[in-house]
Amino acid sequence: MQYTAKLIELNPVIEEEAVLEINEQRLVTFINYCPFEIIQGGHYKVELELAILDDFVISKSNSEEKGIEQIGDSFSYFIKGTLNIDKGTIDAGILFEIDSEFLFDHGYLHEENVRIRVDRLSVDFIG
Repeated sequence: MQYTAKLIELNPVIEEEAVLEINEQRLVTFINYCPFEIIQGGHYKVELELAILDDFVISKSNSEEKGIEQIGDSFSYFIKGTLNIDKGTIDAGILFEIDSEFLFDHGYLHEENVRIRVDRLSVDFIG
């Protein structure tokens, strides 16, 4: 999904790490693609993608709370929101697409509040 993001900080040690603010949420992201120079404080059009590198971990949540919670100081997150199997999305205050191959066995969670663990939030700077 495409969003306008404010670049809060670039990590001086890990060159692929960028802290972005999107919809008033602060996210530590992994820069997947950036064909131009970016400057702290600038606003950029970005595309966010959930990167699931290991097992797909999803569970039903009894809470209606939506959000994106970083796991420690890593790139990993818990994404909490409403799952839409038909559209292949989770609404966590920011709408994320989920590859249909991960959702194949989870149709029973359609329109339910869930929590998904992702290995990182990848970002492409597109404008």
